[in-house]
Amino acid sequence: MKLLGGLPRRSQLKRVGVRAGEVERLRDRLLSQNDLFQGLGAEEMTSIAGKLPMATCGRGQLLYAPGETGEALFILKAGQVRVYRMAQDGRKLVLATLGPGTVFGEMAAIGQSMTDSYAEAVDECVVCIMSRVDIEQVMLEHPSVALQMVRLLSNRLHEAEDKLEQLAFTPVPARVARLLLNLARDGEVAGYSHQELADMIGTSRETVSRALVELKTAGILEIDRRCIRLLDMDALHVQAGEAD
Repeated sequence: MKLLGGLPRRSQLKRVGVRAGEVERLRDRLLSQNDLFQGLGAEEMTSIAGKLPMATCGRGQLLYAPGETGEALFILKAGQVRVYRMAQDGRKLVLATLGPGTVFGEMAAIGQSMTDSYAEAVDECVVCIMSRVDIEQVMLEHPSVALQMVRLLSNRLHEAEDKLEQLAFTPVPARVARLLLNLARDGEVAGYSHQELADMIGTSRETVSRALVELKTAGILEIDRRCIRLLDMDALHVQAGEAD
């Protein structure tokens, strides 16, 4: 199995280099903040935390790629992870950009697969990893975890259906406008290249660049290197087809 750019395999993720007590504290806090484990008692949390090795990965490192064997469920503690697929012509389609607390990975037992997908660290990340045996045991012992897992997968399916609908029926300029609205923080979209924006909506960099220039010409936004300032939110909502 060939990884993009010769990036390290999952087996090369580095174990967190902190004291054992600190690792336990981090794991306990992660579990308590994760929707999967809401409602469990302190002893139950401690038992589950003991099954969670923690690891770090640097920016650009792959957590998994197509063809890797074995099943693992990742719980993202810190940083962001981008999940995407690659077309035969080299184009990338970003399926999701995940933040802290998110659960992802290959778990055929619960209907979640990473087959044909890549998971890449957007920045420095800390993850906890559960094996198939461990997660199955947890769900058997704690039915509430199994119920939360079903809800999680249902939400993921709904998000995938929404993305498919946008790709099929929404013009590219409207998709660009919606993406900017979703990514905006304090009226700015910062840290994304035009190629990264294109990957998120399944189109080309050139198409995104043209759409951004049109929005700039209309006075809706300003473009300054890797920062896009949104000047007219109401007009952008109209462009996105979300106006009242």
